[in-house]
Amino acid sequence: MISWELKKIFKAKIGLIIIALFVFLSGIIFLIKPTLETEHSFRDENYRLVIDTRPKQEIAQEKYNNKIKQMNQIANTPTNDETVNIFSKKVQEQLENIKYEEYKHVDFYKVMDHRADYPLMSAIIIIILILIFSNIYTDEKISGVDNIILSSKNKFKALYSKVALAVTLPVVLYSIYLLVTFIITVVQYGLPVNGELGAFRISDIGFLFNKAYTINEYLLLKIMTMTCVFISISVASCFFSLISTTSLASISAVLIFMGLGKVCTLIKFLPNTLLSVLARGNYVELILYPDKFIGMYAGEISILGRDFGLINVCNVVLIGTILTGILFSVLAIKKKLNR
Repeated sequence: MISWELKKIFKAKIGLIIIALFVFLSGIIFLIKPTLETEHSFRDENYRLVIDTRPKQEIAQEKYNNKIKQMNQIANTPTNDETVNIFSKKVQEQLENIKYEEYKHVDFYKVMDHRADYPLMSAIIIIILILIFSNIYTDEKISGVDNIILSSKNKFKALYSKVALAVTLPVVLYSIYLLVTFIITVVQYGLPVNGELGAFRISDIGFLFNKAYTINEYLLLKIMTMTCVFISISVASCFFSLISTTSLASISAVLIFMGLGKVCTLIKFLPNTLLSVLARGNYVELILYPDKFIGMYAGEISILGRDFGLINVCNVVLIGTILTGILFSVLAIKKKLNR
């Protein structure tokens, strides 16, 4: 039944829009690139762009040395603040796990990391998922096909396949994007090397990590987190399609769902613990600023008298959102089958 759902999607006009969006996304991967460790430029007092023409290895080594210097300063600065002490220990752990005291070539990973969660990429994939799953049942309801499905022998498979597709399609879609990105990045920057080194070597925001991740571990964590984000949105879209009467109502509900967490951060009378989770784990932040969330250390929060890492709690909430979306979708389907 999943194959039938896919055929239905791509036979409709929406299928052409989805293909066009994905082709556009694949086409611009070549242009998505961060400032490499071997590059340096700045604006002078007249706001003119000045490009550093020193040898690439020299530029990269200077950047690396600056990171190590900052990390040592944080790790060795005495303080009475418990949060700062915890962060200092995490920085010290990263320093202890350094294998080489000099810069190593990490251009492939730097670019791949940047492309894996690029906000425009995330936005396009989310648009595709919303277009598919916000219409996955409302279209059938509008055309009257839902009555035929509910009276058929395969009604269980037909309805539950929608939920299964909402879980699997984001994984497939994102995997295809990553595969295309991998191939393009290899063509541009060569095969990946030095993935066993510290993740701070490819991070633009330094060394705010929750632990001493290697580059490979950090990239895997990023891919898993973004996959969860996409699944949670597709499952929510599927649920709203099952309970809505029109596509517009379904899409509107999904957009409200995605923006609700950000809006709630403005409600100052909410508990500080909840505000902290909403401020870090809302969809707007996850999509626009994923590097400030994934694998980072953001302090501890107290829940029922016990301290938990804020980012860990946000990850649990994200996974809980997926499970809740699946549960609500199943309940909505059962309600339809029991009519």
